[in-house]
Amino acid sequence: MSHQPVRPGEISGLIAWAARLSRTAPGTACPAEAAAYLAAKADLLARIAARREHDGWARRDIDTARQAAAAARAAADTAAAALTLED
Repeated sequence: MSHQPVRPGEISGLIAWAARLSRTAPGTACPAEAAAYLAAKADLLARIAARREHDGWARRDIDTARQAAAAARAAADTAAAALTLED
């Protein structure tokens, strides 16, 4: 996992993406785009967790970041699996 800092623009871009997805009518969001967003979110959170560990944050903070990344990865994997079922 990369120890490169997460740039503020990456975070704001992900927030803007989430906002755009949330403005779509329920059930009309493109499943592939939702899956891509979830994968990007999981990657960003994993990078944050890795950077926290690299920078020597408290174990509690590192573990919390890892848990958030794992939950995001699980959601991304579920969305990706649903896409393969649709094909």
